[in-house]
Amino acid sequence: MMLKGIHPNIKLRIGIGFVQRLLDMMLIPLMIIHFSGLYGAATAGLMTVVAAGVAIACTFLGGYLSDVRGRRRTMLVSEVGCFVAAVCLALANSPWWQSGIATYVFYLVNTALISVVRPASDAMIIDVSTPETRPRIYAVNYWATNVAFVVGSLLAGFLYGGHFFLILAAAAVLSGGVAVVTWRWISETRPATGTTAGTTAETATGPTGGTTGGNTAGTAGGPGTGRAGWLLPLLRGYAAVLRDRVFARFFLSILLFTCIQVQLANYIGVRLSQEFPPQRLFDVGPWALDVDGVNMFGILRAISTFVVVCLALSATTIFRRLTDGQRIGGGTIVVTAGYMVLAVSNDPGVLITATVVFALGEIMTSPTRQALLADVVHPDARSMYMAVYQLQFRLAAVAGSLCVTLGTFVPPAAMSALYGVFGAASCLLILSVLRARAAVARAEGGQGETAPDATGDRAEAVPRADGDRAEAAPRTDGDRAEAAPRTDGDRTAAAPHAAGDAGEPHTRHATSGSRR
Repeated sequence: MMLKGIHPNIKLRIGIGFVQRLLDMMLIPLMIIHFSGLYGAATAGLMTVVAAGVAIACTFLGGYLSDVRGRRRTMLVSEVGCFVAAVCLALANSPWWQSGIATYVFYLVNTALISVVRPASDAMIIDVSTPETRPRIYAVNYWATNVAFVVGSLLAGFLYGGHFFLILAAAAVLSGGVAVVTWRWISETRPATGTTAGTTAETATGPTGGTTGGNTAGTAGGPGTGRAGWLLPLLRGYAAVLRDRVFARFFLSILLFTCIQVQLANYIGVRLSQEFPPQRLFDVGPWALDVDGVNMFGILRAISTFVVVCLALSATTIFRRLTDGQRIGGGTIVVTAGYMVLAVSNDPGVLITATVVFALGEIMTSPTRQALLADVVHPDARSMYMAVYQLQFRLAAVAGSLCVTLGTFVPPAAMSALYGVFGAASCLLILSVLRARAAVARAEGGQGETAPDATGDRAEAVPRADGDRAEAAPRTDGDRAEAAPRTDGDRTAAAPHAAGDAGEPHTRHATSGSRR
């Protein structure tokens, strides 16, 4: 079993994540269709944009609350709220009550609360995992995400017509089950460092890349003081996260990679629908299949998902002889090459081959990228880092739409070349992050807690705030490696690969063609 010996929280959160993504894939497309029918396409589009803005804001709020108040409390309150909102959403579309305005309000509330949960859930997985077990964990999570994508899409497509209320009622029941599981079996995992999120992030990077040497940023506006409220520490914390140069390189690399992944559902899908000539896909005896561009697009998406579902759980075994750099760098090159071919070819055999190639590349690189993310985030501001990380999916979706527009002015070969630039830049950036991590590990192996980072990019010295210790949960095994601070250029945290790390350790994300 791939999850044998893994912390129970991780197993539960992967299961809960499957249910939540299943609901996303069932509800989000259906709600857009529903609002289009009620208010027209233009208004529905505006309503969707508002919901996206609310989701982004609540993701940042959830990251801050999780680091300040704890993972479990943040998730439990939000998931109970999701259950209440889902019940009201079902009632607003029941045989007894029909209200478009109420439907949108409760949908907005549900979207906001789900967004609050995600940074806490991602951080919890890192809290109770180790670098050795994270590739297995993220491989399972990656597989579960894609299964949820397939099942949710099929259920939504077949049940929407005359069963909308039943879909919403089932979503309410599942949301209630998620809240019960969190309340009954999920334990707190926030590292017991005693710092507030604002304090940690601020002192982790400092305004110029060094340590600030104090904790006034957090104590002045931290929870419970009531003097500066919560907004100023939240803004300070996220500003400090953005000043972390190693994380910034990682974020930009992942953003460029995701911008490539979303192209299948954007520019490539549009190009196939317009340029792909109707042709016979196969002709075997009495069986023949003729396809047009839209048919071909659907076939390519089905093939990519099928490859991932069949092979994702075997990724750690298939690529076990490769280093992290070889998996991430090689996978990025393979994915980029596959999409570059999809941008220009109209041959069915070539398109299918390219799709299989990029799907194998995603299997190779996605779990390792997720594991690397766990290594580069600061242990006392994990949820805030994860909230910033979530932003790349929104930005990539915008980039995908812009590429559709750009594709009307430039030839397919130019779009293919653009994908190549994105892929090369992503590969170089992620390899620089791997070099920084390796330099830290080497330096710490020889100099202990105060080893300098050879890259000069990070320095981390997080002070304790005794008054906050009551809020933190006892340190789990997965946090043992992070107990001792280090100073290495731009932030302070424990070495990702410290020998004392004895705990357990996204993904294609559901942005149309790329799923986490």
